Amino acid sequence: MIQDSKRTTKGGAMSTFPLQYTTASAEGQMGFHLPKPVPHEENPVLAATDDQEFAGQQATYISVLPTTGILENPIDAFYAYVATHDGSEIWLATAPHPLGPWKWQHVALELSATSYRNHISSPSVVLHGGEVYMYFHGVHESGSQPTALATSKDGLHFEQRIFPIIGTHPNRRNHWYGQSVSYVRVVKDGPMFIGTFQGNGRGYNEQANGVTTVSGLAMSEDGIHWRLSKRPLLGNKPGSRGPFASVLVRLWGRWLMLFNEDGGLSGAVSEGSDVAGPYEHIGQVIETAHWPFPLFHEGKLYLLCAGINAFVVEW
Repeated sequence: MIQDSKRTTKGGAMSTFPLQYTTASAEGQMGFHLPKPVPHEENPVLAATDDQEFAGQQATYISVLPTTGILENPIDAFYAYVATHDGSEIWLATAPHPLGPWKWQHVALELSATSYRNHISSPSVVLHGGEVYMYFHGVHESGSQPTALATSKDGLHFEQRIFPIIGTHPNRRNHWYGQSVSYVRVVKDGPMFIGTFQGNGRGYNEQANGVTTVSGLAMSEDGIHWRLSKRPLLGNKPGSRGPFASVLVRLWGRWLMLFNEDGGLSGAVSEGSDVAGPYEHIGQVIETAHWPFPLFHEGKLYLLCAGINAFVVEW
């Protein structure tokens, strides 16, 4: 049984942090500053064992749900949902702290229980209406990669509920998300669901050098019915493949977007408080990291990245 709580966002990715900076930033008294993320000395904080099908590979994608005050009698303070890129399972791991120790529990969702024919990956979880919503993607028999929704009452076992929850554009070749609406990262900002996704089109050449990968914005009031941006939220820099697997963090009344890019983990910052941007590219954030999940806990920002390697940001 899940309990709705005012503490739902405590430790979650959408906390405005640090609070004392928000007013000063809004009044133009300070610019955006992101301290250098420091790698945890005991990385990786979670590694696959022989029980996981991706043993010997990187556990690539992770999404973490704080459970304190949210789930009834949780196994531990944090639940992590983990997958690799080409696997058929999304696993549950639990820990008392973002840095661990993490313990594998069991498969939370498997390919055979979904509408996909080839792999499931990129889990993204949020709490809504007494349920845990898990957004994930895979390859459909049509060859496209839409996003689906699975739900759970206890955060332990999930069932696919809606497929697709966010579908590709019917103009598969020439639209910027005609081939793929995948790697969706969903966060809650008050009552709103806000998601970023990786858009691809088979022949979409509007981005520099014909690169098809861009970051799009999706918004919803209920987590079911989504509105997608008419244009990419962020395109690619000349000579790069473009941003992919992006995620949003609210900081100082602005939005920080973290995303994979050639050369590592990069960032972009909204010019104001509007999540729709525009965004200014701020360059590389971490040279060796990819696929970040941001998590606030006890005054620090933890970035859990592919591997699963942790980086800590302190102000």
